[in-house]
Formats: sequence, C-alpha cells, structure tokens
Amino acid sequence: MLIGLTDTRGKLQYINAVYVKSVQPKGATCVVEVSGRTTKLKVKMPAEQVVELVNAAMPSSIEAILAAEDQIQADQAAAAAAAAAAG
Repeated sequence: MLIGLTDTRGKLQYINAVYVKSVQPKGATCVVEVSGRTTKLKVKMPAEQVVELVNAAMPSSIEAILAAEDQIQADQAAAAAAAAAAG
C-alpha cells in the first residue's frame, strides 16, 4: 500500500495510498494532499500518473483498509507502552 513519489526537491517520499485525499494537477507536476501531513506534497509527475499509482496501491476491499488501520493503532500502542516502560 506504500508508494514512492519524488518531490520537487528530488527527495523520495513514501506515502500510504489509503491516506491520499486529493491529487491536484499543476502542469508537469502535481500536489498530493495526504491525511495526517501538515503540508501538501509537491511531486515531479503528472497528476494522471500519480492517480494511477495510488489506485494500483489501494486494497481491494474496505476490510483490508480497516485491518491495516487496526494494525497501525496496535503498533502505536505497543511503541508507546515500550517507551513508557523504558522511560
């Protein structure tokens, strides 16, 4: 579900396709809005290519999305518990 996009500064960014809220064309580049990020990602690709990548990376069902969300929350809770125990 992760896709790699190169931003306009040449830095590779990996994002979870499930969290893409919008892709806005800006000529030969585009702006990708990702849930949970404070800034939008400016990408060196046409919007159509980014949309194809995002669509290909999407899970085939809502159950897969919910399972991934549950796993993320469980991982975050485990990391917080480990930090508290070490702290």
